[in-house]
Amino acid sequence: MKVIAAFIIVLLTTTSAHALREPKPTMIDGRLRVVVYNPEDVIKFTGFFGYQASIEFEESETIDNISIGDSVAWQLVPSGKRLFLKPVEANPTTNMTLITNKRVYHFELHGKEATDINDPEMVFNVKFVYPEEGTAGIGAGIGGNGGIALPDLSNPEKYNFNYTMSGPDAMAPVKVFDDGEFTYMEFRDKNAEVPAIFLVDSQAKESVVNFRVAGKYIVIERVASRFTLRNGPDIVCIFNETLPLDLADSVKKKKPSEKVTLRK
Repeated sequence: MKVIAAFIIVLLTTTSAHALREPKPTMIDGRLRVVVYNPEDVIKFTGFFGYQASIEFEESETIDNISIGDSVAWQLVPSGKRLFLKPVEANPTTNMTLITNKRVYHFELHGKEATDINDPEMVFNVKFVYPEEGTAGIGAGIGGNGGIALPDLSNPEKYNFNYTMSGPDAMAPVKVFDDGEFTYMEFRDKNAEVPAIFLVDSQAKESVVNFRVAGKYIVIERVASRFTLRNGPDIVCIFNETLPLDLADSVKKKKPSEKVTLRK
């Protein structure tokens, strides 16, 4: 059994299932979306007639080549690390392969009419996030540590387990702790899709965090007061009770799920 790490852990099987991934909305504005780069995924992008959008790649990345199935139905304008695009003809469903100076991307493109600019499916920008250098990548065993020493839980006094959470159990980690430098999360199903992970600041603003896989843990290379996990409409909030935010109490009250204490 092998995994791919970068916001997701995907079980490699002999089935013909498609790895089609949709960008996830951010909390501040759902029209701004993020998606984790995985060379084995096809990214579904939906554009809206009359509205332009952009796809944003890594800072040091530049676009070398674009190949699209229906070049008449889409307007494409590459510019540095971004690709600006919009559908311009009826029935624009097609595919696109984009090659940069660093990576290859595969897209499934769709177009539709928007109700208005605040259409809940509207996309202004899709930003790719990437695994840290040294992350266990394609073909890396689940036991790989991605260059990070595994935590030694035989000495629990070295770690902070004082975390609580709110949200659905199905997507929540079963264990969260930190060593003062890194935060570790363990999930129930090692082969399931890991939700997108965001750091939340004192103003309740979210920012995407990259992570690595070390053994059975997702490792975030920092410690924070709060993280938000997102998978489609589902949200889990993780609270570091040893390092609380000023507005942590008010944020918790807004969550529909009962807060529970994570197990050590």
